[in-house]
Amino acid sequence: MRTSHGIFPQRESIIVRIEDAYGNLSCGECAPWAGFGCESLAESEDFLKKCDGIVPEEIPESLPCAAHAFSSARFFLENPESTNVPVPGTELCAKLIGRSRDDSPERVLEKVSRERENGYSLFKVKIGLGSAAEELRFCEKILSIAPAETRFRFDANGAFSEEILPNLAVLSASPNTEFFEQPLPASRLNDDKVFEAAEIFSAKFALDESVREPWTFPRETRVVAVVKPLLVADFSRLLNWLEAPQGPGVVVSTVFENSPAGTRALRVACARVAESRRRVFGLG
Repeated sequence: MRTSHGIFPQRESIIVRIEDAYGNLSCGECAPWAGFGCESLAESEDFLKKCDGIVPEEIPESLPCAAHAFSSARFFLENPESTNVPVPGTELCAKLIGRSRDDSPERVLEKVSRERENGYSLFKVKIGLGSAAEELRFCEKILSIAPAETRFRFDANGAFSEEILPNLAVLSASPNTEFFEQPLPASRLNDDKVFEAAEIFSAKFALDESVREPWTFPRETRVVAVVKPLLVADFSRLLNWLEAPQGPGVVVSTVFENSPAGTRALRVACARVAESRRRVFGLG
């Protein structure tokens, strides 16, 4: 997968298995992801080896992915019925469209057309691969020639500066745009600029890398919170936040889960958002 940060050739994670006094087993996935303020895979592995097979009573705040693995494993150990939550249908899922820097808008739309035959109507496209001017032209062209019933989430992964926000706001007015995701690098100052621009321009923006503790996200905002369950340390607290009927729009996002344990966590998070009927919902 290519993003504004380069190419990610593979995905690695660690599966944590816990067992209670009655022999019941449960698993959680530890899946660090660069750019989200979490630990590296090596740091997770080093901590887990030091646990020496004993579930730790405390986990450092600097290891949210290791903490997630234990907290989600505990959740499914205590709530075994949650392992059977179904996968969301294609109508709720954004299909990630692979894009190289040389792909033209027409080439990307050819890929979109093939996926529409598989039932998808919502698509995620990485932007920020070229200059800001080039990427604006790319998005403008996509939106001008895409079928009317096709919607896009353009994910910048923090590639731009604040000067581009008004331009993105204009493009976000298109009915084909669901939102522009993480236009600025994650920081408190940049997040405030995105929140402000969303209100001033009535723009459709989302934040992803900035969402480390979802329950601290502003409740009254136009900006959508893109939440990756496997990167949230306290899985139970996340689920309680997701099922609350009030709050920002939410999209549950994958980190390319490698295990049934990670997939279960993703499914349960999606189910909680669907039940709460938040303003925006979808896997992407």
